[in-house]
Amino acid sequence: VGSDKQNGSFLVCLPAGKNYALNVSKKDYLFYSENFSLKNRNPDKPYLMDIALQPIKIGEKVVLKNIFFETASFQLKDESKVELERLVSLLNSNPGISIEISGHTDNVGKEQANMVLSKNRAKAVYDYLISQQIDPGRLTYEGFGDTQPIADNHTEDGRAQNRRTEFKVMGK
Repeated sequence: VGSDKQNGSFLVCLPAGKNYALNVSKKDYLFYSENFSLKNRNPDKPYLMDIALQPIKIGEKVVLKNIFFETASFQLKDESKVELERLVSLLNSNPGISIEISGHTDNVGKEQANMVLSKNRAKAVYDYLISQQIDPGRLTYEGFGDTQPIADNHTEDGRAQNRRTEFKVMGK
């Protein structure tokens, strides 16, 4: 769907009662991805999202919200391919940038196991990018376990946010 050239807004009609993945991209900006559900929403009320894209610059991070793994596994699920292809496209369109891929977990389980899992998940994304002919010299990966939470680990929603894969622009 294309957006308004003046203010970037757009309107799309989606059937209620389903889950959706959203991807937004613009030249010279980092893409944005999100999962959202319309399962328990009133179909008569609009669902509004305000998305501010980040320019490509060193230090900017993007959470890859459409990267999926089985519980306690670092095997990428097939539904991750769309998000991974967006990352490949971003890297191909901007051959000067390098990134760090990072894996993160919640605080459930043993600290050492979470550190290993997070590193293996980041490496799975790294390996996929290399398989798509991205120069490994432009990529690094790291696992941080539960050491960098972005939400409260005392709620399921918070733990879900902390279980993430993201990338950070390291060079441009």
